[in-house]
Amino acid sequence: MKLSRLSLIAALLLSISTIANAQATRTWVSGVGDDVNPCSRTAPCKTFAGAISKTARNGIISVIDPGGFGAVTITKSITIDGAPFTAGVLAAGTNGINVNITDFVNDPNATVNIRNLDIEGAATGLVGVNILSAKKVNIENCKIYGFQSGSGNGIKVNTTVANMQLLVKHCTITSVSQQGIAVTGPVNNPVFSHITESQISYCGSSAIDFISNAKGSVNGCDLTQNGSAGVFTETANTDADVAFTVFQNNVIAASALNGSTIRLYNSQLTHNNTSIAGNVVSHGNNAVANNNVNTLPTTIGLQ
Repeated sequence: MKLSRLSLIAALLLSISTIANAQATRTWVSGVGDDVNPCSRTAPCKTFAGAISKTARNGIISVIDPGGFGAVTITKSITIDGAPFTAGVLAAGTNGINVNITDFVNDPNATVNIRNLDIEGAATGLVGVNILSAKKVNIENCKIYGFQSGSGNGIKVNTTVANMQLLVKHCTITSVSQQGIAVTGPVNNPVFSHITESQISYCGSSAIDFISNAKGSVNGCDLTQNGSAGVFTETANTDADVAFTVFQNNVIAASALNGSTIRLYNSQLTHNNTSIAGNVVSHGNNAVANNNVNTLPTTIGLQ
């Protein structure tokens, strides 16, 4: 009887502990929160890093009021949404957000949504959003700037995950020391990127660089004042389709080297040092004018 009673008490204590440590589907952060809190609406956490450990897989971290909520590493499917504010992530001397999901057995979709964040490197930051491992990463309505330490990037993908997908929409990326967006994928299983309605400017290197094993579409973007190309495809296993995009005041508007291809549709290439380099093709419906070196793309037929 005594043993049975002790077993019952132990089971009750274990149940209480499990409930206490249960992760919530939705958690909250606030500028006046505390990471010892449960991250509920009435007892919010202080940082994204504090909230993520208390948020269930496929859950959402929301923001109660404006504030700076710190750098964070994401290791499971989750949404971080700063709306209705533009919540701050200050990443001086480090990365703003790391994405590194490796448990594809328990997290087969491995999807991360990053929305309405102001991600600042304060001139010493390394990478705004650094993506190592995931299936899908969606970055929307974000500002990424000031990542100027060493090979600073706005968004960097360097992954071995087959056919990973990246969506960048309604974002501003500016004042980084190297590429605004840099993408490298695994051999024979390229990363697919869709970059739409975004502005990328004042990058020390290219605005968008498909480095290796990467394919992408760029639509409705403004690529200006960049230290290398607006769009750069570097190797034969990279290519890009670019539509309704403005290239201005870049060293090269569009550069497709080493057997890669860039296809242009209804885009404006003006006031760059050089309009195109390499295998850039067009349906003949682009504006290519007023560049210092005004090379025209190869025209291909409409289909």
